[in-house]
Amino acid sequence: MINYHFHDDLSADATGALGLHCGTLDGRRGRICVTNHAETLDGEGRWIARADEMIRRFERSADAVRAAREHYPRLEIRLGVELEYRPEWVPAYERLLAAVPFDFVLGSVHRVEGLNISGGFEVDAFFLARSEREAYEAYFRDLREMVQWGGFDVVAHFDLIKRYGHRHYGAYRPQRYRSSILPVLGEMARRGIGLEINTSGVSQAPGVPYPEPEILEWAREVGVQHLTIGSDSHAPGQFAQGLAEGVALAAHTGWTDFTLYERRRPVARVAVAA
Repeated sequence: MINYHFHDDLSADATGALGLHCGTLDGRRGRICVTNHAETLDGEGRWIARADEMIRRFERSADAVRAAREHYPRLEIRLGVELEYRPEWVPAYERLLAAVPFDFVLGSVHRVEGLNISGGFEVDAFFLARSEREAYEAYFRDLREMVQWGGFDVVAHFDLIKRYGHRHYGAYRPQRYRSSILPVLGEMARRGIGLEINTSGVSQAPGVPYPEPEILEWAREVGVQHLTIGSDSHAPGQFAQGLAEGVALAAHTGWTDFTLYERRRPVARVAVAA
């Protein structure tokens, strides 16, 4: 099993210590990377990114990874992080990345034009105030800006906008936004940034992984070299959610292997069918 995106109780929105997540594999072999959110919630329920707090928390995460490696010798466990892209948080992120020896860094967009597009009380306000094209193009514009920053290894849940967008506008069709998506993928290819199959969408409203098959095919065509897979789980019981569907999607769209990372370098490839 490969799972390069999951959260334990050192993410503000997740539960269960790292060992509980590892224990769900019941002694099987696996290659996993815990990718807690860099940002956290303050006392008033607002997401914040403060370098000193993040560094302390991820030092604890590194300790947990070392302990889990000893307790679960059949698992290859890596230390990762998910950075929610907001330009004002970039200086704090850069301090974090300089201080903690991460193996793997995800970049993601959850907030567009000041509103959360992936959940919370704001999510409907974002979509109700915009046409389908305005909403989707704003998201892919921010995604491209994040890739141009480039302070991470792989883009997480590339088309997360569809999670709630489809319930306001109907079926999501990537072909409509090809002209907005291809420049993002092209920039990823130029910078050596990879793409993730995020299988949380299987148990969410879309009912399918992120991204759609067309986007995975376009990524290969423009030269994106690295593909990872992760369940984006936030509790031990969700650890393997959708991973089988994600592997099938990778094979269906012509990808032959997943990339593994260590110290932020692609160090190995594992056949999709393995």
